[in-house]
Amino acid sequence: MSERTIRIPLSDDIDTSTIEDLKVLKKDLGAMGVRLTIPDALPGGTLVFEYDDEAHKRNAGRKKKAIPADSGLSEMTQAQMDEWLLDAPIAEIQETLDVGRATAYRRVREARSRVVYAVASLADIDDNQEGGEYA
Repeated sequence: MSERTIRIPLSDDIDTSTIEDLKVLKKDLGAMGVRLTIPDALPGGTLVFEYDDEAHKRNAGRKKKAIPADSGLSEMTQAQMDEWLLDAPIAEIQETLDVGRATAYRRVREARSRVVYAVASLADIDDNQEGGEYA
């Protein structure tokens, strides 16, 4: 957890309206997950604000499974992995990565978005074939 603490020293000149304002502030901040500690002796005391900055993050879902070290996939580069994902049947991807069907399809979709395709003009291809110059 990443608890944060902020200490703010108070002035020696504190009136009753400030005390009431601090109580309202404590209540409002409490609703947002910030704990405010008001010292018994306000003049010259210290306000302490404490909050956990991870408390309102989702951190939802299971983390990705690591590829087993003894698997052939562990030695592949990202480009090789993407190529494998695009060529392999979904059932094989599911079994190899030990994931469900939806996750396997998501991995394929992610791989497809990372792959860069070469774009060739059909006119250029036709010109090369007509002239007999096919490389």
